[in-house]
Amino acid sequence: MTQLAVTGLSKAFGGRPVLTDVDLDVPEGSLTAILGPSGSGKTTLLRIIVGFEHADGGRVTLGVGFGWNTDELADHGVPAGRRRDVLREYLAGMESLWSAEEASFDGEFVRFDASWAWPKTVSQPRPPVLVGAIGGPRTLEWIAASADGWITTPGEEGIGEKVAALRAAWQAAARPGAPYVVGLGGKPDPAVLAAWAEAGVDEVLFGMPDRSPDEVVAYLGRLAAKLA
Repeated sequence: MTQLAVTGLSKAFGGRPVLTDVDLDVPEGSLTAILGPSGSGKTTLLRIIVGFEHADGGRVTLGVGFGWNTDELADHGVPAGRRRDVLREYLAGMESLWSAEEASFDGEFVRFDASWAWPKTVSQPRPPVLVGAIGGPRTLEWIAASADGWITTPGEEGIGEKVAALRAAWQAAARPGAPYVVGLGGKPDPAVLAAWAEAGVDEVLFGMPDRSPDEVVAYLGRLAAKLA
């Protein structure tokens, strides 16, 4: 599952382009190094990702999840049985920083006194929050109550039924609109994609091979031909 995706990111200072149509994809569990000479835009890219700068164009998508590695959770002070509660507080604390001129939060797991953080997000009171997790009933209800959409897991089955359950939970929570759903595609099957679209999947992501640029471009061509 993608934990960070940067799409078409652009930024200029005083009319001088610093970033132009930058794309970056960081899969879950991986480390990515950004290399380049001084002035190439590395710092600007990182500042946009963490929210210290507004981009002129493009999109940064950050994935969130409850966590599955119980040893890692314990090392970070997260009780395994309280993963959803901890994430809810993390997001509520961040929403305060994203929206309030003077932010503060006093929860069980997250606490901070009066704090000031700029720039604020363009979308208020928070940017869209998509949760990547197996679509069980408890998770779908959590998304309807505390997030804005769902990212499926690789090989997830019963997508149509789960999207319907998510929409039902969404309505029960009196949320306006509809949840945004991103499906992680496996084999490029047009019939499957059509069924997903009918069910309410908004976007589908396909993994790219870890190969040379020419091989990746060739793969994209084959993928496009199968889905045409």
